[in-house]
Amino acid sequence: MANYYVFSDVDETLIKFKSMLTFMQYFLFESEYAQRNACHDKQNEFSQISLLAKNPKNNREILNRRFYQLFNGISTLELRQNANAWIEEKIRNDDLFVDGMFEEYQIHKRNGAQIVLVSGSFEDILSPIKEYVKADKLICSELEVVNEVYTGVLLKQVIGPGKWLGISDYLEGKSVDLSACYAYGDHESDLCFMEKVGYPILVGGAEDFRKFAQSKNWRIMS
Repeated sequence: MANYYVFSDVDETLIKFKSMLTFMQYFLFESEYAQRNACHDKQNEFSQISLLAKNPKNNREILNRRFYQLFNGISTLELRQNANAWIEEKIRNDDLFVDGMFEEYQIHKRNGAQIVLVSGSFEDILSPIKEYVKADKLICSELEVVNEVYTGVLLKQVIGPGKWLGISDYLEGKSVDLSACYAYGDHESDLCFMEKVGYPILVGGAEDFRKFAQSKNWRIMS
């Protein structure tokens, strides 16, 4: 039984970047897949989505669904192999984790905590990260797969309030003292689970969110 739980966002909290966008930049433009004719339309669509994602006023849920359509027709095996290669390259170049976060996880693990990653990204991209940090659970979005090929259909989306819903479902039936638990996040969309625990920790974050965290006397990792 875990001594306590640690709930953590992934993108720009545990790792330095947005996992889906950064991986697809690699997959569509740098991997062997990029040489295929079928990839050209996906490259153009990806570029448009990436541009729209820079504007915080654009609806993240709509962009995520549009983004996931890029996976239509891609083999799960090929994507997993490329995700592993991508993460290995990031680790070799010391270009994966936000400063201090991997060490935070190691401390929690030594103290008997269970690490729960929560992300709007999906399993086949995040699994290499989960394995490397020895997280106990990954709660994330789910893509439809038919005959080992992605259809581009999003079955489950874990963003905003969906993060706490996923955590709640996971904790059902478990005896958990949330006042003894930790939560790490960088964005207001993480507030739904950060406010539930005794030790919320802001990692970076926009100025307004940092001011909010300061008003609550939360720990801030810059």
